[in-house]
Amino acid sequence: MNMQVEKAQGRPLKGIDRNTVIAQSLRQFARLPGLPDTKKGVRSYQSHVKSDPWLPLLFVICFILPTLAGAIYYGLIASDRYVTEARFAIRPTVGTADRATPDTVGTNAGVIKATVAQETLIAQEYIHSRPMVEAVSAELPIREWYGRDDIDMFSRFNPEKPIEKFLRYWKRRVDVDVESASGIMSLSVEAFDPDESLAITKAVMADTERMLNDLSMRSRQDALDVSTRVLKLAEEREAKANAALNELRNREGVLDVIKSNTATIKSVSELRESRTKLAVQLAVLQRDLGPQSRSIIDLKQQIADLDTNIAKVQQQLAGTAPTEKRRLSDALTRFEGLEHERENAEKYHRDVQLAYDRARIVAQQQVVALVPIVEPIKAGSSTEPRRILMTSIITAAAAVLFAAAMFTRRMLMN
Repeated sequence: MNMQVEKAQGRPLKGIDRNTVIAQSLRQFARLPGLPDTKKGVRSYQSHVKSDPWLPLLFVICFILPTLAGAIYYGLIASDRYVTEARFAIRPTVGTADRATPDTVGTNAGVIKATVAQETLIAQEYIHSRPMVEAVSAELPIREWYGRDDIDMFSRFNPEKPIEKFLRYWKRRVDVDVESASGIMSLSVEAFDPDESLAITKAVMADTERMLNDLSMRSRQDALDVSTRVLKLAEEREAKANAALNELRNREGVLDVIKSNTATIKSVSELRESRTKLAVQLAVLQRDLGPQSRSIIDLKQQIADLDTNIAKVQQQLAGTAPTEKRRLSDALTRFEGLEHERENAEKYHRDVQLAYDRARIVAQQQVVALVPIVEPIKAGSSTEPRRILMTSIITAAAAVLFAAAMFTRRMLMN
């Protein structure tokens, strides 16, 4: 293009001609290279749309219809869902920590922690299981609650469907999560009425606690049966030890060698006390009576008899009689052995009795409990569905779908 400015020649231009020349010059200047055409993209798009009549149809199908359907459903049709939340932890009940056997250093903390962690995972799986659905269904008419006619057709469950279908529906309405660090469980239940949501939450927690206690019932009952058998054997052992000891006492003619020696020593003390009293009486009478007095003679004879008895008893205690000494020694040896066996049997019986009492108490009470951290309460308003959020997500997804469809269409055309 020649951009040289030449000197105007000829006659002057009129006003109309001048405007025409200026317009032509501006059009030539606009077509210079390096200056973008601002309407080129619009013209390209318009030409592309005119050349591809499917794009408006794709826009309607991929963007308009999904967005409109989502807005209508979440804005006008979707039923309100009320969510009840609860947070709780599984803990052993007070007094039942001895159900875990102490280790060699006398601690059972590790065993208890492992048991609680295992029971937490079991509870998490059980809440989404078929037995839980059947247990709650036996207490509450949850099929009818989730299948009412006033619930929208996309959220409503058909009560005539089998339990397998309802189990999948249950997993969408009941959610449970476990914090790995603390073991705290979070339970949330969705229903279409706040009272129903609260009732289902309480039923789930109660049945979970019952299941955990029933889970250990067999082992607790087995422990009680074993304790009962061991207690019976301990009673028989103690009875045999007492019978053998009584037989030895009766055969030797001595009720108890130790008690017999104690009685002998006491008898010597009593004899000496009696002799002292008689000696005092004799001394008093000798001041007033003569040595040939009948009273003095009788007192002397009584004192002599007491001295003889005291000497015999002292000889018996001192072991001066070899036959009696051997008899008492043999009897004492056998007695000590049987007495030691009886004491061991009694101690073993007491220990077994304590173990039996513990096993009986544990078998009759709860061993674990769901300790509420956040109690379930009645929902004051519906929190689901999140209408604006869901509509926005559908709109964004529809836009992405339309862009992908348009890109695919252009690739196919090229």
